[in-house]
Amino acid sequence: MSQRLAERIARLEAARRTVPVRLTPEQTADAARRYEATLYEPGASDPRAMAYWATATLPELADDYAAMCRGAPAPWE
Repeated sequence: MSQRLAERIARLEAARRTVPVRLTPEQTADAARRYEATLYEPGASDPRAMAYWATATLPELADDYAAMCRGAPAPWE
């Protein structure tokens, strides 16, 4: 990086105004609840799917994935 570019970036960063985010305890709790609601919790795995992934070869996986992208059902279904 050239010296001039570094100076320009430093000036831009120094001029940038940032306002700290201040949340009330209620807003913090609400944000935590909304975040937790977006987390994905998977259910029990299908034993047939687990067996498929454990035994399929890479070419089989590729072919089956391509077929599923075209609308075919999953091989373990």
